[in-house]
Amino acid sequence: MTLSKQDFFSPTVGRLSFDGVVYAIVGLVREYPGAPFRISVGTDSEEILGHVKFMTVIHVWRIGHGARAFRTEGNGSEIKTGTPKNFRPRIYEEILRTATLAQELRSALREAFGDPNLEDIEVHADVSETGGTSSMLREVIGMLKGYGFADALIKIKPEAYAASAVADHYI
Repeated sequence: MTLSKQDFFSPTVGRLSFDGVVYAIVGLVREYPGAPFRISVGTDSEEILGHVKFMTVIHVWRIGHGARAFRTEGNGSEIKTGTPKNFRPRIYEEILRTATLAQELRSALREAFGDPNLEDIEVHADVSETGGTSSMLREVIGMLKGYGFADALIKIKPEAYAASAVADHYI
């Protein structure tokens, strides 16, 4: 899965390629040197008329001042729909999309900034310690660790705003 090949949309700047998103992020960070930024990636999904729609966002927050979101969407045609018990494949797909895009973004930003140590992109998982996804929590965290994300960069609800608020808003 290569989400970086898809088109992205930002309400602020319109339709962009992945390279355009990277360029916009670099420009934003360089416009405010020394300002604290938090970059996060998250995915949410919803079943709509028998198909699963996924919304993945890159959220760039200049802490204390506002944020920009870049979103891309896709369909999960291989996922069985119609029963609540089939949410596990959806959650796994959300995590796969989030981790893959975050890795691609991290690599692109390392190259753009010339910083081989850039590690601080957060991954936001739409799971929590309570509710239907609680039984998957250890698996999801394990998957994200397997993709190379440190514990401090893995966020779950209620801290996983890129997935549970921003992506959810756009879906």
